Amino acid sequence: MATLRNSFSRYLPVNSEAIRWEIHCNDAGYSTVPPGASYPLVPEDHPKDYAANVATGRVLQEFQVIYITSGRGYFECERMGKTNVSAGDVMLLFPGVRHAYRPSRETGWHEYWVGFSGEHAYRLWHNGLFAPEKSIHHIGLNQELTADYEQVVRLCRQQTPGFQVRLGALVLQLLAHIHAIESAARTDSKHSEVVEQARAVMQRHVDEGIDVSVIAQTVGVGYTRLLETFRKYTGLTPYQYYLQMRIHRAKELLQDPDLSVKEAAAALNFENQYYFSRIFKKKTGITPSEWKRSVDAGSSSPERHSQR
Repeated sequence: MATLRNSFSRYLPVNSEAIRWEIHCNDAGYSTVPPGASYPLVPEDHPKDYAANVATGRVLQEFQVIYITSGRGYFECERMGKTNVSAGDVMLLFPGVRHAYRPSRETGWHEYWVGFSGEHAYRLWHNGLFAPEKSIHHIGLNQELTADYEQVVRLCRQQTPGFQVRLGALVLQLLAHIHAIESAARTDSKHSEVVEQARAVMQRHVDEGIDVSVIAQTVGVGYTRLLETFRKYTGLTPYQYYLQMRIHRAKELLQDPDLSVKEAAAALNFENQYYFSRIFKKKTGITPSEWKRSVDAGSSSPERHSQR
């Protein structure tokens, strides 16, 4: 049961309407791979062509974007050789291009992924916006990118009317975020470094909480500069960004069926359960209890993933 809570995947049928939009999602999911675990974590949750040889070498007939949010490992493809990857890195896979990757046995990793196809995806490739020669993108721990993946996963779970078209739009948004983040880093690397350092401080203190003024002091900049830099690069204040990180962490904790909402609030050092619930609902639109019930229902569903 622990494995099921740490892994989710969907392989989707693609209808003619989604194809007409010229970019469509084929599959998506996430996996928390603990140190020493086999990879893929649950091979039977994937079609054979996807699960087989992922660590030794395979070729897919689709694009994939894989985001590592913790741990480290390696990536290899015929266009750029073998390289190390770690938390904050994006691996971009191309159709027909042989590749291999897996987490380190010492650290494991957490990954999100989404697979997609369509004429628009090929145009982005041929227009030079993305290329197999640069399959690794050093994005850092970006909350907007994580939110994109979470929304993809949520739509894959719910499969409400028109979800295939919405998934295609989210894939394009995800690619645009990657491109925008890299463009911003190139234009002002010094300010980008301040943001990355502040994010790292936030990540280290995501459980217990930390004042924004202390973050600025730790990074070695003034509060006003940190505020301006964050607004420029993320569209959020440092406080808003940090609060989103803590809400994301709360979602992870609430996936544990043995942990109550009150215990999750205490683990994140919120002053009480009621304040935690109010903030959670303000940011997500639902209460922590409602989120927990929806996750439990999704994890325990007997429905198998559809395969193309």
